[in-house]
Amino acid sequence: SHFGLSWGQTMMLAASPVCAGSASLRGPSRDYAAFRETLRHPSAQPALEEMLDFVQGFPGGLPRAEAARRVHRFLTGVQDRVLSEIDVFAADGDEEARANTMEGLEKFLLGRLHQRLFASEPADAAEDARLQRRIGSLRWVECKHLGVPAVNPALLFLAVKELQRIDRYKAPRDKLVCVRNACHVIGNVLIQTRAESGVVVRPLSADDFLPMLIFALIMANPPRLHSNVEFVAAFRHPSRLVAEDAYYLTTLQSAVAFVGDAGPKALDVTPEDFDRLCAASLREHRAASGHAEAAELGAAGRRRLGQRVEALPLRFEAVHSAQQLRVQDLDALLEEYREMAQLLHDVSEGALGQ
Repeated sequence: SHFGLSWGQTMMLAASPVCAGSASLRGPSRDYAAFRETLRHPSAQPALEEMLDFVQGFPGGLPRAEAARRVHRFLTGVQDRVLSEIDVFAADGDEEARANTMEGLEKFLLGRLHQRLFASEPADAAEDARLQRRIGSLRWVECKHLGVPAVNPALLFLAVKELQRIDRYKAPRDKLVCVRNACHVIGNVLIQTRAESGVVVRPLSADDFLPMLIFALIMANPPRLHSNVEFVAAFRHPSRLVAEDAYYLTTLQSAVAFVGDAGPKALDVTPEDFDRLCAASLREHRAASGHAEAAELGAAGRRRLGQRVEALPLRFEAVHSAQQLRVQDLDALLEEYREMAQLLHDVSEGALGQ
């Protein structure tokens, strides 16, 4: 395998429908609303108090693996008690209702612990920033660099949007739904593209799927990618991180590892071309990040930005040709350029605040 990943499982995505995130999340959202309503029942109060006590007493600063062990151990115990001893939950004896209860307990607990558990390791924020820059520097990568036939990037639009949505959610399951949706879209794009080409030489494999996920990941450049993947891998209950979800998460981890380390050899370009293309893409990424940061500034940040812009002299705004400049203008032009460059840097680094 070009990417060092064996297939290991049947291609479950081959029969999976394309599903947009909004449609897929409506069901779980309704299920959780019903769970919260049931949790208000008087018979559920002991379980609710037990969970709130656990959250209140949960220590900060634990290593991720130890925090995950504590959360999983507590969830395993509380879900067994809820399903066997709490009348309002025990009354729903069918398998789907029990599964929804276990999902609800996990979402309730992790939602309240999210701030203490997400990106909790000292190196997480730095790795998130490194990956964001790294993926931004790979914007030039095409399918040919990944060793697979070209695919119209527009076909991956839904997959890209799903990958970008991962960071919006707190619960591991909701984040996983986004990953699953993205992978379903990619699987269907591969099937559709192969059918249209009329060339079917072998079944789809990891050597087809993983490169396309990498391509979509580069297009998406999701925020806080490292922290999101680590959070899902650590805090999704092991009894539910199985089958399709486990495979897709493992494949996403492989894609993240690839984009984090891929060099000229892996992308089939010369070292000189790799450095040149990455540098150009990184400049574009920083410019785009600066524009996004400016668009997201709060009222105080916009006011500071406006004050800084108004303070720029803009003495050469009406100059349209180098021939209009005089030699004695160069010092003033250079100083004005420095001020504008510093302003752009402050915007891109978030130095203006919100």
